[in-house]
Amino acid sequence: MSVQADDVLFAWSARDHSGEGSCGVTDEPGLAEKRLHAALDALRPGAVGVVELVRLDWDARQPSYVHGAVVLRSRRKARGPGISAVVIGRG
Repeated sequence: MSVQADDVLFAWSARDHSGEGSCGVTDEPGLAEKRLHAALDALRPGAVGVVELVRLDWDARQPSYVHGAVVLRSRRKARGPGISAVVIGRG
């Protein structure tokens, strides 16, 4: 992934009630959604996750991101297998 100054990236994160979870960043929105749902599948029922827009913060001393809008919210169903997803928007 070659990132330019104005490139929009997609950060995903998933957590369950115990605080366990995972996160990542990609330049492909479909891949972010796929990885989010794989992470939710590995967590306990009730786990929640989001995909949000981010940009590299080129002025920061340490690598970091400027966070933008949430474009997808997902929740692992409390009963039975599967994911419930709410699409906020596609950016």
